[in-house]
Order: sequence, then structure tokens, then C-alpha cells
Amino acid sequence: MNQKGFPMQVGMVVPTLGDRPELLAECLRSLLAQTCSAVRLVVVSTPAAVEEVTRCVPADVPVLAQDGSGIVDAVMTGWRHFGDSVDVLGWLGDDDRLPSGSVAVALRTLERHPEAAMAYGQVRYIDIDGKAIRWVRPGRVGSWWLYLGHNMVLQPGCLYRRSAVEAIGGLDHSLSLAFDVDLHRRLAQQGSLQYVATVLGEARSHPGSLTVQRRAESCREMDLALSRQMPAWLRRSRGLWRPTAAFLVRVTAKVVSQPLTTS
Repeated sequence: MNQKGFPMQVGMVVPTLGDRPELLAECLRSLLAQTCSAVRLVVVSTPAAVEEVTRCVPADVPVLAQDGSGIVDAVMTGWRHFGDSVDVLGWLGDDDRLPSGSVAVALRTLERHPEAAMAYGQVRYIDIDGKAIRWVRPGRVGSWWLYLGHNMVLQPGCLYRRSAVEAIGGLDHSLSLAFDVDLHRRLAQQGSLQYVATVLGEARSHPGSLTVQRRAESCREMDLALSRQMPAWLRRSRGLWRPTAAFLVRVTAKVVSQPLTTS
């Protein structure tokens, strides 16, 4: 057991191309400042960018060259690096942040719920300067909507039990944008998705983010990732129930999402 009383170790990966050094530095500071000593951190980049990225990160943070290409390969490279030396896995985009203490809160949730495959929580959206824009509180209903093809489980701050991730074969390499949604839906078949009623992650919204630049493609991938996990009878009947479900999701989204002032 480590000095903070956590019997489980967390392996956290930061995939990066090294083209946003200021945001990467901010991301890493938020991880290194976590009060939980159970966190092990690794940065993963393309082979061509490793040397440049290494100059941008603290000397005690390892930088790995990823196998393959794309963010999925980068995350999986980091997870394979940890192997069975950790019990819990996670990743954080190089432009996102974690609030102080968020890893400890999520880790305690997994320890209290050994049947849980993952822990997720509230997410605060921030702008390029780090000012709060929106606060999303999905609640327990967030995981329920996954079964009906709608995503409210946001990835920043999520922690995943390694045994559950390995049981489903890790991330899906055929997806480049909605792989997190696909992961969450498949993990729901391995155990419960435990909600934490506090902000676990801060997602940065800016013109350079992939979800902004490729929003239409991301939505198509998300629909594919969620629908293919449905039972055949439910998928075939989507035309009947989906309009009602979509309306309810819009209503729920307004309830769980609160705009915040940036002044």
C-alpha cells in the first residue's frame, strides 16, 4: 500500500504530438500535482516527435515512442508499457487538465465498488485560457443512456479497471475519434460504471481540438460505436424509439449542462 493509503496503482498516459507545448505543460502540471501518490505517468508521442517532446516535459516523466499511428495507438502503447504493474488505467489529452485531488476521488470509488469497471464524473469545459465555459453533470443517468445509443459519459477524469479493459481487448483501433465512447459501452458489459458527483476532469474547447475540427465525423463514429453494441432487436427498432429518445436526451442535456461565466 502506498503512502496515501491506496492499494491500487494508476497508470496514466498523455498522448501528444508536441505541437501544443504550453497546453501540454499545463496538462502535466495538473497530473503531477495530484495528491494521490498512486499515479504513474508516461507521455507517448510519434517517433519523429519524441526528442522534441522530451525537451518539453519534466526530466522524471518518461516519454515513449508509440507503436503505430494515431491517438488510439499512443494510448495503447502507454497502457502496454505499464503492463500488470498497475491496477487502474487512464489517459488525458494534452490540452485537458485534472482538478486537484480528482484521481484520489475516482480511485476511492473503484476501491469501494470492486464490481465496477470504471469511474466517471462531472466535467468542466474550459476555453483556451483555462476559463470555465460549461459544467456537465451527467449523473447516474449518463451510463444508462449508453444503452440507448447516446453518450453522456465524458472521458476526461475517467479511470478504468485494468482487468476490465484487458477483458474487452483494449481500445478499438478502427475508431479514431469516438474510441472512448466505444470503450465505455463495452466496459458496461464487464461491470458497473460508477458515477462520482464531483468534477473529475477539465476538457478544453478550442478551434484546434479534434472534436471541434471533425465534429461530423466524430458524431458518425459515436453512433456506430454505440449502435453496434445494441441487441439486434433494439438496433432494428431504432426508427420507432429513437426520436423519443433523442428528445429526452436533449432535455436531459439541458438539465445536466450549466453554462458558466468566463468573466
